[in-house]
Amino acid sequence: MPGAEEVLAGRDTDADWRALGVSNPYWGVISHPRFLRENVTLEALDDFYLSGVQHIDAVAKDLGWLTGKLPFGRALDFGCGVGRLAEAMTRYAQLVTGYDISPGMLELARERKGRVNYTDQLPDGPFDWINSFIVFQHIPPDRGLELLRELMARLSNGGVISLQLTVWRDSGMETWPQERGLRRLFQAPRQRLWMRRLPVGQILMYDYDLSQVIRILNEAGIEDMRLVSTNHSGHHGVIILGRKAASIDSSQEPSDG
Repeated sequence: MPGAEEVLAGRDTDADWRALGVSNPYWGVISHPRFLRENVTLEALDDFYLSGVQHIDAVAKDLGWLTGKLPFGRALDFGCGVGRLAEAMTRYAQLVTGYDISPGMLELARERKGRVNYTDQLPDGPFDWINSFIVFQHIPPDRGLELLRELMARLSNGGVISLQLTVWRDSGMETWPQERGLRRLFQAPRQRLWMRRLPVGQILMYDYDLSQVIRILNEAGIEDMRLVSTNHSGHHGVIILGRKAASIDSSQEPSDG
């Protein structure tokens, strides 16, 4: 019998975010009444983008603590939305690319005429810094893990990551409560019916198996890591800060015999 996660995995979350990019692009990033389309003001937008600077400054400081230097070089903000974090990343990286699948959000980001290159095609890299915040938590894990592998293939040797995802939720935050007895036999059909009726433009949350995530990172050469806890209204996660090992100079390798 499929569980809630299996039912949710079939959701076209890209369609949801394309719709949100038109209906509520800022609220889709920070779900506060101030950022609803009908409420947003110039002052609210200033605060919105300032929050991105504050977040990236804290991330850069943590990466500096981990690696001994601040992030630099060529950077990618995966799931950049309207550019809240990508713009702030230009304070550290010389070249910043913002990637997103929402045309409406990318249009608003480009209108700000900053120094970020925005695209709806995942660029090849390599990147010295790959960042993502409040993005993977809205992507079904099977797909998200594949995207994570694609991102790690684009990380340069010695490059750093700051990636956030959710891993567990408070009791009562389940998408559907677990039913018992005979009612449990009809739970999956009701879940599928609910999913079919759910309008496009919803914000759904997904939990990842952290052991699978760490394995992908380890296999990509990332061993130095630090985890920072996050909590979005009872959805708990981590920001994974890490550094990929630098390539080994073959001339420095010990010779046999």
